[in-house]
Amino acid sequence: MEETVKEFIKTFRSEVSQKDTKHVIFHGCWDWHSSVHGHWALLESAHLLDDKENLEWVSEKLQSKNMEEEIRYLRDHPEFEMPYGRAWFLRLMMRLEQITGFGDYKCLVQEIALDLREWIENSMRDPSISEYKNPTWALIQLHVWATHFEDEETVDWVAEKTRQNFLKPKISMDLDREGKGEFFSLWALQTYLIFTALGAEELKDWLEKDYNLSVVEDLNTDHHLAINASRAWGFHCAYLATSEKKWKEAYDEHVQASIDLHPVWKDDRRAYAHWVPQFTLYSILMDN
Repeated sequence: MEETVKEFIKTFRSEVSQKDTKHVIFHGCWDWHSSVHGHWALLESAHLLDDKENLEWVSEKLQSKNMEEEIRYLRDHPEFEMPYGRAWFLRLMMRLEQITGFGDYKCLVQEIALDLREWIENSMRDPSISEYKNPTWALIQLHVWATHFEDEETVDWVAEKTRQNFLKPKISMDLDREGKGEFFSLWALQTYLIFTALGAEELKDWLEKDYNLSVVEDLNTDHHLAINASRAWGFHCAYLATSEKKWKEAYDEHVQASIDLHPVWKDDRRAYAHWVPQFTLYSILMDN
């Protein structure tokens, strides 16, 4: 796995260094949200491998005064990257503080978190909403951030909303194989949220007995390239909740299928390099 992450680091550093947009920090990776999780991926992978050069480079960039401008942009444009990119931003800033100890922007980031909470409160709380407007991913990251910030009210609020709106309808895992090519597994996101907000026992009771756990082979659109990586997130949560071997085996198979994409696709920035290996790293880190 170490060699895989070393290869990923090359892609992450290259992607976040691109000048695809006019943002002062998050200007690579084609778009703002991908640049946010590109920086997150570089930070995480450099930390994992004790790669001091890349860790110092990305940390200095994220700790610079330019971050104030990025946060100001979010506050001045309340619909920008709501909720998807902002959820990733919470993840990034939490891990920056945990890894480096830098928390100078913590209170400003909390304001972004509360804006995200308000957006979810006033939007459709439905686990079947696809892609960028999906509130499930946002709730997961909001819960993680609120736990880090010791915002117990928001932690409880996420649990309440999960219980009220995200236990049903149960998303079918079979949707992952449909032709429209979601970049997320909606089943995995629902599973991940229940595990995060409500705990292992609640997820164990919620899971059904029979699923098709095989790798999705027909990656029919560019947006479908990360489907196996995101499925792995749900499988890992199910394994932690049940200790059943089938979930761990499915997780391992899906992570490997995602890793196997890299030699084939790594030079394709648009379809792959700016986002897919970041999703794969996320799945790897769940077991590390």
